[in-house]
Amino acid sequence: MELAVDLNDIYESSNKIDRLIRETLRSSLNQEKLIKQLIEIEIELDHIHWHYKSLKKELKQLLNT
Repeated sequence: MELAVDLNDIYESSNKIDRLIRETLRSSLNQEKLIKQLIEIEIELDHIHWHYKSLKKELKQLLNT
């Protein structure tokens, strides 16, 4: 079950990062808004990293059984 949640969250976050990057590139943001966008991207990357580590741990357990 957790495996599916991790995969889904990685997928959803990658779509959000794609959207955030496209929005950032399309618009002319002032420095404050650009910083906020970059922070949002960083948060999503951290979220993906957390789920990747969880996924990797679960896969390791599956392969060792």
